[in-house]
Amino acid sequence: MKKVVANPMELRDAIRCEKQNISITGGFAEMLQPLATQQEANADLPIETLDLPNFVKLALDPTTMKTLSTAYQVAMKNGTKGFELEYVKI
Repeated sequence: MKKVVANPMELRDAIRCEKQNISITGGFAEMLQPLATQQEANADLPIETLDLPNFVKLALDPTTMKTLSTAYQVAMKNGTKGFELEYVKI
């Protein structure tokens, strides 16, 4: 079952609950696009180095980010409903 998230706290909770599929849509997905791009390039890149709002950096602690980058594979989709990031547990 896909978990759709709309903010960093929901994303953090979905990762902690080990959801199999996590979908991020809308403005939140566009905000996290640099994170997804960097994840593909370097899984060990600290979130502090990315240009994200402070509330996102505070909600997504290093342990959560490590889990996201090592346990999930990201796919970027740009369809008729807008931009979507879909994380699938490996």
